[in-house]
Amino acid sequence: MSASLSHSGRAPYLASPHLVAHARTGTFFFLLFIFMLPFQAVPFLTDNLFGIQGFKAFNLLSAILLAYLVFDTAPLHATDKIERTSIRIFLLYFVTLAIALVRSIPNAPLLHSRFPDGFSASYFDFVLSACIVPTFYVLPFLFTLKRMRSFQELERITTVICVSILSLSIAFVALVLMNPSVLLSGHPTGMAALDPGSRDDMAELCETYFGNHYNLIGTVYICTVPLLLYRALTRSALWIAPLCLALLAVLFLESRSALLTVAASCSLFLILRRRFVILVLGAAAAGISSLLWIGPTIQALLSIGFGSGSDVSADALFTGRVGYIWVPLLTEWTSDTSLFLFGAGRHGIVTSQLWDTGTLIHAIDAHNAIINFFLDSGMILTGALLILLLVGTVTAWRVGRRLNSDLYWALFACLFGLGISMATEGNILPTFENMYAFPIIAMMINLARLRYLDAYTS
Repeated sequence: MSASLSHSGRAPYLASPHLVAHARTGTFFFLLFIFMLPFQAVPFLTDNLFGIQGFKAFNLLSAILLAYLVFDTAPLHATDKIERTSIRIFLLYFVTLAIALVRSIPNAPLLHSRFPDGFSASYFDFVLSACIVPTFYVLPFLFTLKRMRSFQELERITTVICVSILSLSIAFVALVLMNPSVLLSGHPTGMAALDPGSRDDMAELCETYFGNHYNLIGTVYICTVPLLLYRALTRSALWIAPLCLALLAVLFLESRSALLTVAASCSLFLILRRRFVILVLGAAAAGISSLLWIGPTIQALLSIGFGSGSDVSADALFTGRVGYIWVPLLTEWTSDTSLFLFGAGRHGIVTSQLWDTGTLIHAIDAHNAIINFFLDSGMILTGALLILLLVGTVTAWRVGRRLNSDLYWALFACLFGLGISMATEGNILPTFENMYAFPIIAMMINLARLRYLDAYTS
């Protein structure tokens, strides 16, 4: 680890013991927020306290974190060039989110009629659940950027994320072992794979105990497993057990996209750190495991995209998304100038006129992050987004080569995995699926700032 990344990076603005204690309290609530991220939808945590609408445990924790940001920090005040640029891009993102959310409010009755369990018929409840709650996911970006500036503090965030994923893995694997029948459910290909009736047992288990679909839980692992690998390689051999438990949980989830993406992101991290021996041993272990236990997930991976003949079907490869989601929606949006340029607001897919025609699978999102953003915000903002994604990726790669930091490349691998998952799942605007992207991006920025600070001091 270079000397620049061991720099404290902390400006001496905490003078009195009272302020130090106050800062520690804010950090505690922030780390608790990070730990709670994968558990926020657990049924008993989603109950309204004292019967007050929106008075949920995660919402209260988010409100406390927001209060610390607003009253204890100047969230939009920049102290250096990197932070100034980061805040400006964040504000553009937040304005885009706000516009999409405001435009979705008039659609609340329609959204409720088509997805009664997902949206409230009340405008007030809709604003609380569909508009305010998503903004809580972006809070870790600002808190990390402003308050977690030293390498030691970034390592602390990493530790909390890894402990949280370890807890999730223990709970999930234990539930699967107590209900082994969920591993025997079929893995249909084609359009049936998008049908909520498919893989009912696993879907019901995840919804009952974790409040989310197994694909969403798979995305949590996509965003975090490289950090467990980083810990196992750079800190202590004790982290090998949590890593193996997380990989077992990914296998049990029976999510093809999660299994492939986790393997790709971990392989990228090993290649970037030149751990080729571990990469070969890991590939061998994965191959032997697949031969010893040909479970439904492995069978589906071997058969995906292939029909009764020898040709590969693109629609089957993407399990029905092409013919029953993407093509119909893109055709509808491009035939309407207003929809094409400006979109339909948040959850635009649910407002489609094709909803009751039988040509569109009923889904709450388009199962592709870029297409979903286009449906919500239109081609103008989508074009700007694609440019920013390209520039951001190139910049992140160049910064990583300068830093040569294990932690930075682990975070980069997490975003790489999230980027791959955007092809079949995910969102650009904040949701449960991409909630880890915000603290991860801020951590990468602060690692770059540490090098900038050392260069400036020298």
